[in-house]
Amino acid sequence: MTTPDSRRRILLTQEAARLMVEEGIKDFGVAKRKASRHLGGGPRNTKDLPTNREIQDEVELRLRMYRDTPDSRAHLRNLREAALDAMRFLAEFRPRLVGSVLDGTATEHSDVNLHLFAETPEDVEIFLHDSGIPFERMVHRRQVGKEAEEYPAIALVVDGVRVTATIFPPEGIRQAPRSSVTGKPVERAKIPQVEALIAEEGEPLPTGTGTDD
Repeated sequence: MTTPDSRRRILLTQEAARLMVEEGIKDFGVAKRKASRHLGGGPRNTKDLPTNREIQDEVELRLRMYRDTPDSRAHLRNLREAALDAMRFLAEFRPRLVGSVLDGTATEHSDVNLHLFAETPEDVEIFLHDSGIPFERMVHRRQVGKEAEEYPAIALVVDGVRVTATIFPPEGIRQAPRSSVTGKPVERAKIPQVEALIAEEGEPLPTGTGTDD
């Protein structure tokens, strides 16, 4: 039997997912709060709010509805090619692709998300500065151990696509941060894996430079 509270939870889940897909909201908490305002009032208890997993499942359901269209396939390929260009350029920092561009759930609002590994964030910044590449400094909050911590990050534009990269210390390559949805380590892909993803889409890849390990 559907109760008013359970019905509201379903509506909150659907509205939060719609906001994340159509407006590009990336933070689950922001999406939940905005969905609650749209529906009027608020939950009597935070346990009445949908979980991140519930919202992500609804997001993926919505994405499946148009993921196989020619436009969406072309957009995903464009994002993956921009990711590959960025990874080749930043090869000395052992880049890994993560997030929606890797798992295929990217939308028109999605950035390319990378993980880089360096002794200091300044190593990455000096490399970009010396290469004449403009960038923006940022901070990303990621959970690697038991508690979430802040890590330096940079944002730049590659082939017209915004790329954000979180910079971890070298030992961070051994342990990926945990997903805010599943609580499990996020999937990471090296350059050859991204090349293989693009090659599976049926068109030849340009010859790249740089190495990966």
